[in-house]
Amino acid sequence: MVTTSAKPVALGGVTEMTTSEVRLIAERIEARLASIAEHEAAIRSDLEALASLTSPAADDHLLDVAAAAQWLGVSRATMFRLLRTDTRLLHVKVGKRTLFRPDDLRAYAAGQVAS
Repeated sequence: MVTTSAKPVALGGVTEMTTSEVRLIAERIEARLASIAEHEAAIRSDLEALASLTSPAADDHLLDVAAAAQWLGVSRATMFRLLRTDTRLLHVKVGKRTLFRPDDLRAYAAGQVAS
């Protein structure tokens, strides 16, 4: 405990300080430690929020013609023929690219099995 006298305090021979100077330094250190604790709590909160986010499903992306053909187990040529002739095969055009949602391919394949 720090005494209230104004006598200088020797700190390992480095310098001498009054108890009021030591008290001020201790108060600054306490304030900084409190600030660090607040930052740590905010960081932990942000990390928990990030951890609670769900990542997209593995199949939550668009497939190009080659990947869709492989997924359906047909050749690229067959995919292009199906694109021309079968309106049930849903696809998305992005510029010149033809892309497929995995859910649409599942529905198409299920429709093929059912018919």
